[in-house]
Amino acid sequence: GTAVQAACAEPIGAPRLRELARGARSVVVTVPDASRPCPNEPVLLALLEELAAGVSDAAVTLAVGCGLHATTDAERREQLVGPAVTRRVEVVDAQGIESETVDLGETTLGAPVRIVRRLAQADLAVTVGVVEPHLYAGFSGGVKGVAIGCAGRETIAWTHRPAFISRPGVTVARLRGNPFQATLREIAARTPLAWAVNLVTAGGAAAAVRAGDPAVVPAALARYAAPEWVPPCSRRYDVVVAGVPAPKSDSLYQASRAATYLGLAARPAVADGGLIVLCADLPAGAGDGPGERNFLAVLSAARSPDELLARGLRDALGPGGQRSFVLARVLQRQRLAVVGVTDPGLLAPLAHLEIAAFDSVAAALAAEDAHLGRRASVLAVADAMSTVVGAP
Repeated sequence: GTAVQAACAEPIGAPRLRELARGARSVVVTVPDASRPCPNEPVLLALLEELAAGVSDAAVTLAVGCGLHATTDAERREQLVGPAVTRRVEVVDAQGIESETVDLGETTLGAPVRIVRRLAQADLAVTVGVVEPHLYAGFSGGVKGVAIGCAGRETIAWTHRPAFISRPGVTVARLRGNPFQATLREIAARTPLAWAVNLVTAGGAAAAVRAGDPAVVPAALARYAAPEWVPPCSRRYDVVVAGVPAPKSDSLYQASRAATYLGLAARPAVADGGLIVLCADLPAGAGDGPGERNFLAVLSAARSPDELLARGLRDALGPGGQRSFVLARVLQRQRLAVVGVTDPGLLAPLAHLEIAAFDSVAAALAAEDAHLGRRASVLAVADAMSTVVGAP
């Protein structure tokens, strides 16, 4: 709470929130859904105190930015934002299929801008989120909390279509010259979004907090965390064992991000033909939302990574299809194993894509030694969701 108060008192690139809020009849504050763990309650309580100088609690609504992930219920929303917050303000979902959206035009590149009505028609919007490496946006946080988290299905489908996410510059850990990030900023500019509170977390707690302009704050935090997020690596390895922390380890859709960060880095640390081992128990299977379910269906139906990539560039893959597309890009060059899967049968339909399940890391490494006919070289990455490892 104290760190958030300090960040709110000294915003980057924007006036104090209390000044922006004066005279606002309605304020919407967005928070991420459970796929990005964020210490929401202390952040929101500090934000509400900052807003109190300009508006009453009755004017404030919290929106859980679900994107195309599953909607939440009242109990889940209280878990996300905390009981002290739910007692003060209304908490609703912003979900690209279930929530009503409005048409705000198109971006320069032609992306349709459909935003959840409740946010689009507010006088002021504020986004709360976590900054971490992101395969398309470079880093999460900032404008993404509104431009994707509170967007309609049309916007999400356009920005995540394979032809767009394959464009030069759409790369993990890159903000400048990234057309995906630039498009998100254009989308957000058509909304009342004017302020952000973003955090870098470690062990579920805030390691750093910045507040202010939603387009500037993520860059400041990325510079702060760069030494840990983008460490040097002296060589390429036969195997990279990737730790996947909860809640990303809950579903294959989310856990597969670690494989794409490793395999699609500018200079991957895993060798061509090598093995990426994900340590994730996947209790939620592929995931609960429509995008997650379609992701698994698209992968299962693909005859090969090449066939899936060709289809993705030719036809729409549907919600979540972009994740199957980028995973297929990895599978063109590397193989994938998942250790500790709650239901190993989940991966059975993907065996033809060289995705396998193992009971332990030791078993996966033993199988790789046998495959190579020698002892495999191995790199272990404790948290592959926030570490972009690249070889020279």
